[in-house]
Amino acid sequence: MPEMQWYYARNDQQFGPVSAVALKQLADSGELSPDDLLWREGMAEWATAINLRGLFTADAMANTPTAEPSATLAQPAPPPVAPARTQPPAAAGPGVSLRPILRTTQFMLWSMCVLVVLVGVVLFTRAFLVADEPSEEAAAAAVFTTFFIGAYVLARSGEKLARLLLAAARRRR
Repeated sequence: MPEMQWYYARNDQQFGPVSAVALKQLADSGELSPDDLLWREGMAEWATAINLRGLFTADAMANTPTAEPSATLAQPAPPPVAPARTQPPAAAGPGVSLRPILRTTQFMLWSMCVLVVLVGVVLFTRAFLVADEPSEEAAAAAVFTTFFIGAYVLARSGEKLARLLLAAARRRR
């Protein structure tokens, strides 16, 4: 059986074919990043390199979140239903990569969540300290609860937005 050949892509440039051993050497030397895309004959679409089990060390796996497991270096995936391609599909369309945009958006949303909670704490403390009656203390607690719920909604919205954008990007490929 002939050795499996891999293609990899980064920054809208495609490289390969390379053997599985060469791919592992590229990953070990840092020339292949966990965010780069991989494809081999029999795959329907490009997969993120981090999803290829056994390609990166535990340190690289800890620094990059995995989306879903993909093929492994040692075991080829089952044959596709459609006839296998002999050339890899286009790695990325023209345009901007979504990953930096998603990271920036998530950072901004999490920062807003922290600010919302801090403002809620300040308003709660201020209202609680000047409260003369239990009903005023309860109103102060309601203000904090409202801010806390707002921060939770922001955080969940950011997660949903990221998932929707990644799903849309996968469908475009």
